[in-house]
Amino acid sequence: MPKRYSRSIEKAFERLTLDGVDLSKYAAFDHFSKLKDGRKQGEDWKEAIYSTLSNIVFGNGSMAAFTSGTTGPPKKLTIPKRDLVNSARLTAETFSLNEGDRVLLCLPCNFIAGKMMFVRAMALGLDLHVIDPRGSVLENLKVPDRFKFAPMVPLQLYRAIQENKARVEEQFEMVLLGGGPVSEALMEDLQDLSTNVFQSYGSTETVTHVALRKLNGRDRNDSYSAIGKVHFGRDPRGCLVVFTPHLSVKQHITNDLIELHDETHFTWLGRYDNVILSGGKKIFPEQLEAKTAGLLPFPHYFKAFPDPELGQAVMLVLATDRPQDEVMPEVLETLMANLDPHEWPRRVQALERIEMTSGGKVIRGA
Repeated sequence: MPKRYSRSIEKAFERLTLDGVDLSKYAAFDHFSKLKDGRKQGEDWKEAIYSTLSNIVFGNGSMAAFTSGTTGPPKKLTIPKRDLVNSARLTAETFSLNEGDRVLLCLPCNFIAGKMMFVRAMALGLDLHVIDPRGSVLENLKVPDRFKFAPMVPLQLYRAIQENKARVEEQFEMVLLGGGPVSEALMEDLQDLSTNVFQSYGSTETVTHVALRKLNGRDRNDSYSAIGKVHFGRDPRGCLVVFTPHLSVKQHITNDLIELHDETHFTWLGRYDNVILSGGKKIFPEQLEAKTAGLLPFPHYFKAFPDPELGQAVMLVLATDRPQDEVMPEVLETLMANLDPHEWPRRVQALERIEMTSGGKVIRGA
């Protein structure tokens, strides 16, 4: 039997509960307008919140959002109100969220993941707490509350566990990770964590998550499972096709290479745009980066470069202000100990900095 919601789609964005205080949408807008006006230099996250709430309150039922910009310039999308609410309800059904549940927004609202926390709070009647997404989640969290649901990027959770694992367990019932691969170091830390941690698969086009995998506990899984009535296919390239009956656009063709187990389960391999074809083997840079995250003391990524013998070979790009010759011995020793021989980079490039999107994703072609 379908779950009944106290807030209809038409009335979904009329109110917001903020730290236990029920506000009309206009009072909420006024609150965050003052937050924006009081921002200091570098506090762009406050401007993004104001812009998001302004769009929700005055956007005639739709919301503007941008794609991540990883493989090209960010594209602006206009998401209809019905899609926003249906996505929020799908999240509620997946994670058993009920009206009044305490949830945390610690992501920037520049992109869809942060924006949807406001949508969920308003459409579902959740009790929202908002903090600065920069720096330490635990340091920025001034309340002792236990949160039922808290989306984060992997680095936020990794740092929080290193700072105070017991507090993570006390304050977070469920954490939803997105925005990038989960490192093997974080995976190890999660295995004895009592907080339930999930990794999401989704995009701006699918209005955030359409599949999940559990990262810890007895039901831990390496493959993603569809949520709701979402199901999957695969195109001739081997890339994922997502079918979303709850959204106005029913089919989404991605550039994500996958192993499709059945119409509701898949294993993510990497991006079609990034795969390295080396000596007849497919090497996925994202999988190499999951192995080396936390091991190399420098920001880095892997990419392909032309090789006359192999066709393509692996190249490591890292950011450091130290001379390349000085850092190479420790880097190569670490890589040879943790990567298979065919994955070892044949070329290393050291840069002063690595180009990133505003959402924190590497621009590999830069």
